[in-house]
Amino acid sequence: MDDGLPWGESPIDLAEEDSAPMQAGVQTGWRWAWGVLGSSSLALVLFNSHALANWADQLPPNDLTAPIVTAADAWHDQAGKLGLNTVVDSVDRWTKSARGDERASE
Repeated sequence: MDDGLPWGESPIDLAEEDSAPMQAGVQTGWRWAWGVLGSSSLALVLFNSHALANWADQLPPNDLTAPIVTAADAWHDQAGKLGLNTVVDSVDRWTKSARGDERASE
């Protein structure tokens, strides 16, 4: 099947994977999907510590969630020191100023 894809078959063609021999340099659909899931999860943990900290702060307070909240808040603080929160902080400031401008014009 030649659909003009640069890597060969589509990553969703999973039916023939088990019977076909592995070719060097060709990723299977499952490996491709896990790679996308893993890399996107890593990007979210690194660059979206705001959401992680907000989620943890909304957990019910108890002995099981306390370490999660502490770790999420510590990571958010560390990500800020490393400059990983710069984009989200900039967008947050921009949206707050835009809302303030809208209220001022009413």
